[in-house]
Amino acid sequence: MSTPLSAMQPKDVQIDDKLLKRTFLEHLNYIYYGKHHLLDFFREARDLAKLDVLKMAIKECIDDTDNQITHLEDLYISISEEPSKTSTLSIKATTLEAYMATIKAGKTPLEKDVYILFYLQQIEGIEITYFKVLKNLAKAVGYDNAILAQPFDTAVENRILFEAIYKEYIS
Repeated sequence: MSTPLSAMQPKDVQIDDKLLKRTFLEHLNYIYYGKHHLLDFFREARDLAKLDVLKMAIKECIDDTDNQITHLEDLYISISEEPSKTSTLSIKATTLEAYMATIKAGKTPLEKDVYILFYLQQIEGIEITYFKVLKNLAKAVGYDNAILAQPFDTAVENRILFEAIYKEYIS
């Protein structure tokens, strides 16, 4: 008699390599196309920001995102795959919410900057999670996950940068 899936422990589950690879590619496509969407959002956020330190941090984030996209394209090449368009609804919803919060009537320029920083930290948190998942999935399917180290580290560094600026604003 077999054990029902609901009663099994994660260590007892054997996931087919094809399923792991498909899951990896779905996550890779999500972060790849999400990064393209974020470039537009970061440019808009930079234009809305008032303080130079925030504008410079967002500019650095734009440059980092371009580099991360290049690393992801190198990863596609290394695994002989092509990007496949996918929905990036959660990233788009977060950026739309951020945009709406920053342009809401009655907000001062400082309030807008604080909202921008808040949402930039959220976005970097999402990216960190996706890169962690990608690194683990890459390892599970036998891909070299070292190519994901730089984009992951960059997302962590950007989150720390935005958090530090945010703390300066609210202290």
